[in-house]
Amino acid sequence: MIRRSLLVFAVLVIGYALYIRFGKPELSTVQHQASGNRISAEQYIFAPDVPDATVIVGSSLSFRIALDSLPPHTSNLGFGGLTVYDGLELVRRSGKKPKRVVVETNMIFKEADRAFLDAVFQPGLFELRKAVPMLREENQPSGVLVGYVKRSMKEGAAVDAQADSMAVSENLLNTNRGIFAKVPADSTQQRYLSTLEREVKALEANGAEVIFLEVPISEELMASPLARRTREVIMQHFPGHTFLRSDRTWRTTDGLHLQWHNAQRYSRWLGSELRGLR
Repeated sequence: MIRRSLLVFAVLVIGYALYIRFGKPELSTVQHQASGNRISAEQYIFAPDVPDATVIVGSSLSFRIALDSLPPHTSNLGFGGLTVYDGLELVRRSGKKPKRVVVETNMIFKEADRAFLDAVFQPGLFELRKAVPMLREENQPSGVLVGYVKRSMKEGAAVDAQADSMAVSENLLNTNRGIFAKVPADSTQQRYLSTLEREVKALEANGAEVIFLEVPISEELMASPLARRTREVIMQHFPGHTFLRSDRTWRTTDGLHLQWHNAQRYSRWLGSELRGLR
């Protein structure tokens, strides 16, 4: 009985590994925000190193930037609930040498999540996931099942569920107003800026061009004390760098995150700006 169980288990494992290698279609296997962050991180670090690659690092504000509007070989490491420092460290620890790194500036005064990075690079498991794709987050059986369900629901939908709404979440907007009304103490600002300067120098020493990007938020929050101060310190500490900003007005869901169609249009604007820098 034990031998038969082991044989069945081996057949199932080998079968699933072959399915992942040869039969799995393109699916969105994201189950929740943390799952999506992990999938994006693993896809980046386990992909081949491309010499002319562009990498976007940032927070959930960058998450909705659509890659199909950007130059070829662009990766989006805009992590929901995390920070620019998580993406910067991920790029550094991956050993890759991107041609260009686009650094979101909106959330530079926020701590990195050590648990996220420790889980991605956990010794032993990191090497196993690199060698055996079926162990990666995007290939978890539950996620693949979710991917098929989402695809079937999308194919059967009669209307576009991604349509923008003119409504803004007032509760979230009020929360964000409170956050952006406060500027950290000078000592706190300097601590984050020292980390940012160190990461930028490491990237540039590795041959990367670093570009700063302010993702558009609501006009009200753009004019807030925190947004103004963030803009000032980036320009003061990185005067020789390109700093991309859009002067257009963009609609958001909560003052911070772009509505879906606005995110698509912004992605096209950003893609045009990046191509113009080449």
